[in-house]
Amino acid sequence: MTKPKGLVKEKITNDIVSMIIQGTLNKGDILPSIRSMSSRYNVSRGTILIVYKQLESIGYIQGFERSGYVVIKNGYSPPSPPPTLQQAGSLTCDVASVPRDFTEQQLERLQQRRSCKLPPHFIKRWASDYANFSRSISSFEAEPLQRFITLSRGMTVEANALLLFSGYQEALTLIALFLQQRQQNVLIVEEPCSPKIRALFTQLNFEIISVPIDQQGLCVDELPSITDATLLCMPTLQYPMATRLSENRKAQLYQWAARNRILIIEDDSYAMLGFGKTLSPPLFLQQERVSIIYLTQLIELVGSSYNLAILVLPPSLIADFNVLNKALSSTYPPVNFYMVEAFLSSSYLMKYLTSLLEERHMKSTRAREICQIQLSVLQLNHHDDCGFSCFLAEESDIPEELVNTIFFPLGTFSEQDKKYYLFPHGLLTHAELEKVSTTLNTLSACSLS
Repeated sequence: MTKPKGLVKEKITNDIVSMIIQGTLNKGDILPSIRSMSSRYNVSRGTILIVYKQLESIGYIQGFERSGYVVIKNGYSPPSPPPTLQQAGSLTCDVASVPRDFTEQQLERLQQRRSCKLPPHFIKRWASDYANFSRSISSFEAEPLQRFITLSRGMTVEANALLLFSGYQEALTLIALFLQQRQQNVLIVEEPCSPKIRALFTQLNFEIISVPIDQQGLCVDELPSITDATLLCMPTLQYPMATRLSENRKAQLYQWAARNRILIIEDDSYAMLGFGKTLSPPLFLQQERVSIIYLTQLIELVGSSYNLAILVLPPSLIADFNVLNKALSSTYPPVNFYMVEAFLSSSYLMKYLTSLLEERHMKSTRAREICQIQLSVLQLNHHDDCGFSCFLAEESDIPEELVNTIFFPLGTFSEQDKKYYLFPHGLLTHAELEKVSTTLNTLSACSLS
């Protein structure tokens, strides 16, 4: 009897993950080719490619053009050079170098350096009992996610309104395909907006309309006079400008959306760690006259290796999205959900969440002091419950040795010799923040002598 495709994909995924966890596959090992794996498991090459792409999205492996997939385990640190297939006893191939923006590459390395944030003792316990988690189940348990969303954002959501994805881009892809079905091919985005979002929707032939941001968040007055379009925004905490939409603008935005039949995608990725804090409530809670899709990630909680993306759907869209999701993807949860599910259901959660928030608050306070006291900042966007800041400064006032390593210039928002800089202090250790402070003090003393 032939096994269902979903079960086959899950078995292949679990086999590879088990070998990585147990040390059978080590960092730098090259996985078998897609052709040989399809032959070994007697499945199509497309099935193997889906498995490899899923493992890549959760940080276990990395694909190299014309070369193959390499085990990277916890996060991507580029091999120097990556091993060739000839070294692995297979075909000879050169790894193609893909040009990347230097600033983006440095920031990505910083983000993925601490790729797993879950407590080590929990991971050890989970990994030792991995066999219990590699079970065959046809759907994920929504209760742990419901619990965390309620704790973090004060939202009570129904299980059938939740969709789970192995990554942020996967969630956006489903939204894009849904919009195409409805022939809504206009997407309004905040500026700046993630290049990956632009690339995805541009590839799918969407018209992209940009609306700027100022100190109060999205400039609602500049929203276009258009109907039946979609707005993707980050009202609670915008990345990378670290602004929040004011309550007055929220009201204006809601009225505009209701008047023009606008579907809102509320990206709340950087506001999920709100436990114990009084944060602005999500727009999603207002569903009377506007349809709002709530999008978030768990990256701040669990790190990039085990990140998951979540959609919470308004009642009017639940049926359509579930039909489309079942048609396009397996109903089986991502393999990394097993660990996250166990953690969110465990007794570790509350203690860990509290300590994580305390640590972030301490880092944020220190980062504010650095910006306000040690740097000549012209404008500072900063919130003490946020893991990053954004500031405007004279380019000459920022030490070159800290550019693209600690302070990342947002080139699209430069004006003459002034630049906006992203300061991702939540990704740094306390020791690294103190080193930044020491470096600035030293440079200041040298300039005065």
